[in-house]
Amino acid sequence: MYIKKFKIKNFRTFGEEGITLQFNKGVNAIIGENNSGKSAIIDAIRIAYSTLTYRRDIFFSKSDFHVDEDGSVADSSQFDIYLEEVPPRLLEIWDPDSKSGHGGEFHIRFEKTITERGVEKPKPVHWGIGTEENHLSSDTFSAIEVMFLGALRDSENELRPAKNSRLALLLRSMVPDDEAQHDLVEVLQSANDALLSKDAIKNTKKTINENLAKIEQDYLSQSIDIGLVEPRFDSIASSLRAWVKPKWALVPSDDSMFVTAEQYFDNHKDNKKIHRNEKGVYFELSILEDVVDMDADLRVRIIDIASTSFELHQNGLGYNNLLFMSAVLGDMAIDRSGVYQNLLLIEEPEAHLHPQLQRLVHAFLTNANSEDGNIQIIFTSHSSTLAAKVDLANINLIYESEHVKRCLPISEANLSDPDKLYLQKYLDVSKSQMFFARGILFVEGISEALLLPEIADCLDRSFEKYAVELVNVDSVAFKPFVNMFSSKTVLTCFPKVAIVTDDDRCTKKDDTNYISKDLDFDDIDSTVLEKLANGVQSERCDKLDKLCSDAGISVFKADKTLEYALCCHENNVDYLLSAIKMEYPEEGVLLEAKIGELNDLKEKAACIWLFVQSRNKCKGSIAQYLSQIIREQNEKKKGENQ
Repeated sequence: MYIKKFKIKNFRTFGEEGITLQFNKGVNAIIGENNSGKSAIIDAIRIAYSTLTYRRDIFFSKSDFHVDEDGSVADSSQFDIYLEEVPPRLLEIWDPDSKSGHGGEFHIRFEKTITERGVEKPKPVHWGIGTEENHLSSDTFSAIEVMFLGALRDSENELRPAKNSRLALLLRSMVPDDEAQHDLVEVLQSANDALLSKDAIKNTKKTINENLAKIEQDYLSQSIDIGLVEPRFDSIASSLRAWVKPKWALVPSDDSMFVTAEQYFDNHKDNKKIHRNEKGVYFELSILEDVVDMDADLRVRIIDIASTSFELHQNGLGYNNLLFMSAVLGDMAIDRSGVYQNLLLIEEPEAHLHPQLQRLVHAFLTNANSEDGNIQIIFTSHSSTLAAKVDLANINLIYESEHVKRCLPISEANLSDPDKLYLQKYLDVSKSQMFFARGILFVEGISEALLLPEIADCLDRSFEKYAVELVNVDSVAFKPFVNMFSSKTVLTCFPKVAIVTDDDRCTKKDDTNYISKDLDFDDIDSTVLEKLANGVQSERCDKLDKLCSDAGISVFKADKTLEYALCCHENNVDYLLSAIKMEYPEEGVLLEAKIGELNDLKEKAACIWLFVQSRNKCKGSIAQYLSQIIREQNEKKKGENQ
């Protein structure tokens, strides 16, 4: 069973219009900028699932009612939860008439009430499928397990020995029956008996009891017993602790087992779990589980060397978070009779993790669901690394438009299956940052990607200042992106979307205005100029214009190419020449001489374009030098104005 749709109305930052989130099985992401309402969504889900249960760690308070900008407070808040794969035994929420036949729903509304003492407090009203007369019971929610990992989770304390530590909860789930628990208690009892037989323990116990007797005399006459822990299963669970073993063990060159270790290395040089240097021989501890031909004494020595451990407080925050999530998911993955939904809510799983580990965490969460399809994971994030990894159909984007908080499920974008496949493969970390932007500018190549940010800075319209994300498509395959932003819902979220591209005139071979790609700068003549002047944009641009016009997206095209369009302004010719000479010192001088012979600006622009076209692989380097020149000119201008 899993959440398919979740509606929120008049709760905290979400007003009367409310939002609707779409979820799927597996891993789902809620993304958006800071203070957009992501945490409120997670809390709304937690409240919805815990209102009727005895295990409540979150409550709806009167401060949770939405407050409008004019100061008016909502009279009620409501959560509507729509589910899939609901078992018929959950009669209160199962909907036999749903499209799938396995749908279901439940609703919770909090209303303002005034108690007899005149105190205002929220009152919950809850119902299942159909009318409000179909009241919910706690029995329905006993079939649901919800786990929450907050953004400010204290992983170290959660893993410390305690009655309800994550390790204790996991052990109780792993050992549910009395017989298995009794076996563990017997082991503890034996250890206690062995410990109590030692003279040091006996004397400690005797000293305490003698002093108690002196203090209490005949009034109380109490005595104590001591041992490891009280021999009960709960004592075992409460005493569990975790520590980190080292990954490698070094048998140093002065160790008694070094010769044996070195011989083993010589016989297994192809094993990547053994290293040898001037300090000695390194063994990855996992090798002990893989090999059977190791000398017994060497194995014992490696184990002895590796007995050093790191306490949790010695670990980094990120690694402790991984330990914490491992314990939680391990607990949820255990099959429990009568549990039909395991819901894991995580705020910012990327906390304290570098990008590579974030990718591994996402893979871990995805695998957890693939191994147990009954686990649904919903997380909030600011991480473009995680956003790039989550299936597009499983992303909900929270944003603000016209002073109203809204939700955009990416699944509602007008994307075909090929579009989804293309974008999923294409969206790396840098490009997925567009989901966090206020405006998006798509460009076709490295030249635009390098130059446009510098030009924007010169105009005092820096992309960073205006939260504009530049996305280099690195081709002219704009169609999937246009389709993504073609619906009115999506464009409400991203009202400023534009494409900058070349019009690629004179490139069709059967066109009378075709210009051969074999021409170089010294082939410039009046014929080239006439063709450039008379040429029309490519069919590819015609289709793009039509596609973007229907989608309401602006397209800005450079005549022929960006380099040609830039050089059609007199002041830019010298800058382009300077950049070219940095990349091509000798040929650049020849180009400069040729430009010096020309009088017509369009002819100079065409000459530079032909030069760059013939050396297309170095367009990026030329653009890099040109961006440096623009930056220096901009800094010089700023200095003069100060």
